[in-house]
Amino acid sequence: MEQIQLENIKKELLATYATYIGTSIPYTDEELSKASIQIKGFLDKLNNMRIYENSIPRKLNNLELFVAIYEFVANRVYVEQDTSHDIIGTLITNKGVCQGYCQLMSFLCESFNIPFLYKHTETFDENRNPLGSHGNFEVIVQDENGFNHCLHCDPTIDSPKSEEDILGFNAFLIQDSDINRYYHKQIPSGNSISTFYNNFLSEQSFEQSIMLLTQINPIEQMISGKTEEEIINSHFGILKNNLVELNKFFRLNIDFNNLDNDQLIVAYRAMYEYYNSIAQPFAPEELMQAIKNVKTAEIMYEHNISFEDALIQSQKIFEQRMAKSIEQHEKFWDKDGGISLMYEESKKDNGPAMK
Repeated sequence: MEQIQLENIKKELLATYATYIGTSIPYTDEELSKASIQIKGFLDKLNNMRIYENSIPRKLNNLELFVAIYEFVANRVYVEQDTSHDIIGTLITNKGVCQGYCQLMSFLCESFNIPFLYKHTETFDENRNPLGSHGNFEVIVQDENGFNHCLHCDPTIDSPKSEEDILGFNAFLIQDSDINRYYHKQIPSGNSISTFYNNFLSEQSFEQSIMLLTQINPIEQMISGKTEEEIINSHFGILKNNLVELNKFFRLNIDFNNLDNDQLIVAYRAMYEYYNSIAQPFAPEELMQAIKNVKTAEIMYEHNISFEDALIQSQKIFEQRMAKSIEQHEKFWDKDGGISLMYEESKKDNGPAMK
């Protein structure tokens, strides 16, 4: 049975690799098995981890489950190398970059039926110099009351930058508008019109994406040899393809088969309105408690110690992570406060004691 499980995981990993990278696999069977074993071990751990409430054990709830997944993915040293760009290399080396993080997160979110949207943005430094394209994502996760929250995550920002570094929580389940205030300013990619339609970063960029539908780039027209009408129709075709992906993400069950261009815009606006209705951060205290709960449950599972002893250890780790988050926030984020979901609460509750 265990061998069958490993073979199934290996097939799923190869399918994910093919989706994002291609069918030519540069890894040996031994490396594929190593990646599969790591996934299986993590899945087994999630299924067996327990959290105690009033001395009664329970499984992870939806938010805690995603916290555990995020830790597993993001807690890999950020290193730019060939293997860090894909899911298998990220697993076997314990190192990654944005593409590797997102591919692994996509795989795990699909495994646990968590809605996931892989996003592409362009990044700029504080002087508006381009840094290149960047991958990040949004997920829809439920709070303790069962309400949906559609929020942004960026493991590249939170990941350790060396073997001695620790995981932070600055770019974890926050609004897209907040991530833009990080020192790598992020906007929908201007190089491809398609990337505007799966990036709800601001009302301004959303309206800009609608304007682009009917704009004709003379160079584009000259190179393509298409008429203005053909180019506009191609723009709407790109929008429709992205709406299909957003429809899967939001699970709205909209049928696009017979919609004309005006109706596609109506559907696009409706999705944006729905996104805004659920793009609300978690209460900081709920998120912070979930992070503590997951680490406590993990320590209990891995070291077979009591809940009380695990709680003491997890609190120390939590305080270290919050100190890292405060330091990172003050170094890299715009100085107007409240950007990181964790920042104000962690500084208020833990800051003085961690200086």
